[in-house]
Amino acid sequence: MTGYRGRIARSLVSARESADVSQRELAERLGRDKRTVQKWESGEMKISMEDFLEIFDALHVAVEPYSKWIRHPELFPNGLADINKFNHDKRRSALVHYYGRQASPVEIEQEYYILFADHGSDYYGMRQQRIANLQTPLRDRRRICGQIIGNYYEARELGALTDPNGPQPNMDILLACYRASAESVRNGSNRYAIDRAMLGLDDQPSTDFTADLEEPVW
Repeated sequence: MTGYRGRIARSLVSARESADVSQRELAERLGRDKRTVQKWESGEMKISMEDFLEIFDALHVAVEPYSKWIRHPELFPNGLADINKFNHDKRRSALVHYYGRQASPVEIEQEYYILFADHGSDYYGMRQQRIANLQTPLRDRRRICGQIIGNYYEARELGALTDPNGPQPNMDILLACYRASAESVRNGSNRYAIDRAMLGLDDQPSTDFTADLEEPVW
């Protein structure tokens, strides 16, 4: 069975097995008969949202990874096996540690905005755009960055920002990246880094919004 119902059925089986609970025990916890649980897990019978959530509560298993897999299986290359490895994934632990203990207030605010705000762009699509951009040569990334900077300045000047009350980009950092990447491109490198001097933290910000933009370096 494919599609949503098939993935829902498979997620129920996976969650129950990960909790080491039998169909009979789950049925008892839910106050249902075993045959109902079997029909849900086989996809033979459609399950309501209420029953779906009650199952995960009864199993003491987080529903969020499974619901994300049901809606976006393309984000899980190894299917449900990826969810089963969550507790042992070092990269996941590293991200939890970073955002929980090391990330600055600005990073938290911006990441929260990207994830949860109503900014009009699909989060998963935005992430794929970022990955695709990182996989292109630096000179092309720099050209796109220059276009983004120009678009942002223009929208700000015209009062056309889509969310003027939301988090705004730190232009000192963005322009420093743009300048640093120019030098790297000239040297034939695909890497760049910025330092405090490049940020010009002791300088007054420029009021000429286009002063820092250059023609792309080819």
